[in-house]
Amino acid sequence: MQIIWNLTVDIKTYAKDRYSVVYPVMTECPCCCAQVKLERHGFYQRNALVRTKCYRIDICRYWCPSCGRTVSLLPWFLLPYFQYTRDTILKSLRKQFKKAGSFLSRQLSAFYRHRFLNNIPAIISALREQHWDEALPYNQNKRAIKIVDRLAVTPPSALTLTSQCATNRILTNFMARSF
Repeated sequence: MQIIWNLTVDIKTYAKDRYSVVYPVMTECPCCCAQVKLERHGFYQRNALVRTKCYRIDICRYWCPSCGRTVSLLPWFLLPYFQYTRDTILKSLRKQFKKAGSFLSRQLSAFYRHRFLNNIPAIISALREQHWDEALPYNQNKRAIKIVDRLAVTPPSALTLTSQCATNRILTNFMARSF
């Protein structure tokens, strides 16, 4: 299981030195809900692409002694199962919907566009649950641009370890295959 984690350092600092980050002590397993201290279970490496720059990032893992499952703390600037960072994907989507071209390949941009358009109803619903009451335009591209802009300004403080409700899962992983 991957948990989106609000970390205070940027991607460059985190990629240079994983020990510059203070990892939290987890006292409840998100898988089995047991009130037990999760043990640190090492790190695994993952790519994080920011436009043309590639960072190799270490992701911290925890192990639950109760159920035996592992939990990974994924920094908020990454999306689960995507190599490009959250901001890079949002910027690419914004360019796609404005028909300004994209800095990513044509196929990758089309994939992101298609996936995002399929997820718009769930994203709108999650934003409405957080009391976002702005009217959305009827035009599909303008609607998508407004939603992308809203996702880009979602404060990282909203993406915390303790907030595991469906709304935050949708907003933190807006490119998921289905909800």
